[in-house]
Amino acid sequence: MLGAVAGAAPAYADAGEDVTSRLNHHTNPDIHISYAYSLQSAGNKNVAVRDERADDSAVYSEFDRKNTKGLRLWNKKGKGETTYSDSSTSNYVVKVTACVHYDLTPDKCGPDDRPGDGR
Repeated sequence: MLGAVAGAAPAYADAGEDVTSRLNHHTNPDIHISYAYSLQSAGNKNVAVRDERADDSAVYSEFDRKNTKGLRLWNKKGKGETTYSDSSTSNYVVKVTACVHYDLTPDKCGPDDRPGDGR
């Protein structure tokens, strides 16, 4: 008889939703600086971080996977460019945070997004 064993976990899973974070300018929310995301339609298998402002500052995403916490993906390519992390269907993405790096002041980050947090 073929079928799943009761109570067995599926071979692969995902976060159950898109996880996204956007960092906007502190005085004008219509000016976007950094955008980080992991899409459920792609199995939350990787993170993408997009630089949305021509300001000579690198952007990055702090992110967690199911079994690996505290990861960072840098994008130093410039405005309009996106960088992607390695893919893993078994160690899928469960948190993203969009950030920008400043040389002489503290970095700024947008809100975290995690599955089930209502964002």
